[in-house]
Amino acid sequence: MTPFIRTTLLSALLGAGTIASAQAGTVEFQGVDFTSSLSGNVLTLEIDAANPTGSWAGATSLGALQLKDLGSFDNVSLTAAPGGTANWALSSKELNANGCSGGGHAGSALCYSGAHVALTDDMVFQFTFSGDNVDATSPQLKVTMFGADGNKKVGSLMGEHLVVSAVPEPQTYAMMLGGLGLLGFMARRKRA
Repeated sequence: MTPFIRTTLLSALLGAGTIASAQAGTVEFQGVDFTSSLSGNVLTLEIDAANPTGSWAGATSLGALQLKDLGSFDNVSLTAAPGGTANWALSSKELNANGCSGGGHAGSALCYSGAHVALTDDMVFQFTFSGDNVDATSPQLKVTMFGADGNKKVGSLMGEHLVVSAVPEPQTYAMMLGGLGLLGFMARRKRA
């Protein structure tokens, strides 16, 4: 194998590794998967909760969620959410057994709550932040699950740190593909 072909193959493998590393981080808790990714100033959280287990086994709906340990931000908005949660209220208070009513964390945490939404797979929440000091690399997530009667909490509040993966911007993919194309052009030109 010529050195040039070896270099081209190595570059292709490194490019594939870059794409593979763009996968989002996932945390599993009592049969529910929480998958998160960060692209620019948008944090996406997908909840796959069709079959909860453990103390959440009787859960049928989600009534509140909190993200904290986010550095600091000026403003946050819920820019995408499953049906029924688009009108959830935002609070900077701590999520506890009584909802978003604990101690305050203004500018470093968010707590959304409102009408309960049925648990399903592929529940996608997107939070858009403004400010220069947002640090969403490992936020703590808390959620409150409810049972079939709608008012009775099921299981404990989850308090797990998410593993948030940065998703490369489109420019990163364009640059990688351009480089691979240039390597192919050079290989073809060298053969001619």
